[in-house]
Amino acid sequence: MSSCGAWEGQVFKLRDFACVPSKGHAKGVDYVQSMGRITLSYAFRDELAALTAADLVVELSSWELKVKANKPDLDGSLAPLNGSLYGDVRRSLSWWTLEDQADGSKLFSIELAKRDHKAWNAVWKPGMSHTRKSHFGWTPHARAPVKKAEDILAKVKPGRRARQDGFVMRREDLCAALEDGQDASTAIYRIHLDKAALEKACETVSMSDLFGVDVMEQYLKIFIRGDEKSPILMGQLFDQIVPDKTRWEIVKAAALPDEESARVGVYNTCLQVTLTKEKPSKTHWPRLLEEHEQVLEREAAPAIEELSAKALRAPSPDRSGWSPQELAKEFKAKADGCFRNSAWRDAAVYYARAMGHTPEDEKLYSNRSACYVKLKKFDKALADAKKCATLKPEWSKVYFRLGQAHRGLRQWEDAITAFKEGRFREPANKEWEKEIEKTEEEQEKWDAHVREQRKLKREADMVTELNEATVVAEREAMAAVAEQALKAGKSRKEAGELALKGAELAKQRVHEMAAQKKKSAMVEDDQELDQAAPYRIVAEDGTLHSKSFAHTDKGMYFMGMTLMNFKSAPSNQPWVELRHPGKLRWSQGCGILRLKVFLPSVRGAQDLDVKVTANDLWIGTVGDTDPIVQGCFERKVDPNGENYAWFLVPDEDPPILELTLDKDSSEVYQTFSYGTLLWPRLFNDDIPLGEGLFEADLTDLPPELLEKFQTAQARSDEQSRKERQKRQMMTEEEVAEETARLWNDEFARHGIPHRVDSLEDRRIDSYQQ
Repeated sequence: MSSCGAWEGQVFKLRDFACVPSKGHAKGVDYVQSMGRITLSYAFRDELAALTAADLVVELSSWELKVKANKPDLDGSLAPLNGSLYGDVRRSLSWWTLEDQADGSKLFSIELAKRDHKAWNAVWKPGMSHTRKSHFGWTPHARAPVKKAEDILAKVKPGRRARQDGFVMRREDLCAALEDGQDASTAIYRIHLDKAALEKACETVSMSDLFGVDVMEQYLKIFIRGDEKSPILMGQLFDQIVPDKTRWEIVKAAALPDEESARVGVYNTCLQVTLTKEKPSKTHWPRLLEEHEQVLEREAAPAIEELSAKALRAPSPDRSGWSPQELAKEFKAKADGCFRNSAWRDAAVYYARAMGHTPEDEKLYSNRSACYVKLKKFDKALADAKKCATLKPEWSKVYFRLGQAHRGLRQWEDAITAFKEGRFREPANKEWEKEIEKTEEEQEKWDAHVREQRKLKREADMVTELNEATVVAEREAMAAVAEQALKAGKSRKEAGELALKGAELAKQRVHEMAAQKKKSAMVEDDQELDQAAPYRIVAEDGTLHSKSFAHTDKGMYFMGMTLMNFKSAPSNQPWVELRHPGKLRWSQGCGILRLKVFLPSVRGAQDLDVKVTANDLWIGTVGDTDPIVQGCFERKVDPNGENYAWFLVPDEDPPILELTLDKDSSEVYQTFSYGTLLWPRLFNDDIPLGEGLFEADLTDLPPELLEKFQTAQARSDEQSRKERQKRQMMTEEEVAEETARLWNDEFARHGIPHRVDSLEDRRIDSYQQ
């Protein structure tokens, strides 16, 4: 998003939000737009050049523009200015003009204030808009009445309307929270806006005209236009930036955690300002901004009657001879006053200034921790509480601050432990029991919420998988049936009809298997299954595999015989996706295992700890006892095998660790059936997989074993070929006789008291009779 700013002296001013496309041409109409407004321009030439503004009738609704002349025969020339607009507009903030040009033509211009803060990809809505459909419904139920005056076309008088930066909203009402962050090259401020206050402000002014930002090399000011003397944020930056590379935009961001109730999935509208650090300053700043005292001392634009009272300000005292304790006392008094007035952010700033003079005062850290709790910045609250605990561990109030911060971060056990420690140090205080009970209640509510969200997500994932699997199955079935029909001599029309029937049968089969999977693997009645978490069968990149829904009623995969591949590796070997406890995917050949593990944010391979033994796998981060993946293998592996390796896949977000392991060499060399080398599951507590999911990839076997299999396979193929040639020269009666004899020999070898009737048996019976 470009800045759309302008220099004024040494100050770079941001007053409008640029967008893409910034300009264009549609139906003979040129347009220029920002995120807040779009201006249409249309040249009046020939017979239109004789028109004046008084000859035009411009009508506008929230979604439609209509321009007519007092001469009906000219309406066809004005057709490019008529139609349904791409987005909704605010008629009260829009205007139009008709101005003479140097070449004798006239330029019609109309500026439309957008209702939504977004870019338009075009000027006109193609086809019939949803609003027009509701107005012209073909039944009484389909026809919706016009409910708002903005939906009705009304005349707009000619003339420009100046943009006025009038005071419309106090910063305390509009701004809900403040976030900041940085990396090596940028610093970001994100101001969360209160939804109700923003809607009220936008009733009288466009969102694009609501804010302003002034930037200098080491200065930042963010304010509500019309109230510049009471800025949202103002002060001196820690180091220099490049002013004209400053970007600002309106974004959606997750709401900050609420102390009383966990607001999951709630997003706020935010003003985000991104500053680009000067090249010598591209490093981590210890602090982003030293806020100006004026920001803290004024809450909002004063009322008119208050101006006279505030015109004279008492001179500041001489602080040159003050001790650190006296300076800290003054800042603490200001902070306490802000705290009593619920100005939590200002109080936190004053406490920080007091700490600069008396850094070992534990009460300052305790008080600032309380401010951060009120601001929902629980990570900062926890850091201050821990610092306070190191300064005065015997103080019981320390553990109240620790408990509050841990509870805000939903670290329930740590919060309860902190409150119990406070109760131990202050047993007569009954408030500790109330805090413990409150924490336990919030934990129960949160756990119930998480279970419900997990259930909804699993159900949504199941629907998504079912849709994807249906598409894959229908496509494969149609291709296979059509190909077979054409080979059988069917016409293309007949082949198409058969393909559609095959697709319908494939769809029914997928839905039947999906119902069985849901019965065996999904959460039922809010209770988790005793078995391990359900798995998904996917391709290597995570997309749904065509074998995904072939499950039995026990939740196991089953497809039949295992396909043996020794000439080339399988082209579409499936991967099994599961959580153990973190998310991973695994696949296999006859001799190796391959794993992809999804990691949290890590700086590099140096942050990972990978431990592999013959029976176990443990993957985690250095210094953290909680594993990302941990389990006991179904069978043994060779941790010293020649293929053992792991690495981080480059350019993946989140990071992915790829791991290759050799299966135990003794098992590989001693097997008599290479199909048995395929593992039914990765870890011994997973759901067992059925035969036929994985193809027996023999290409990763040692060369001598692969040669042995190829020799045995060639011998078997030769024997089968001779058998087929032999049967080609036999009559049908001789073939039936040979088949019966082979089956009878097999029954006798296994002691089965059954025989297939053959000519030889009938001859023996006749002889005995």
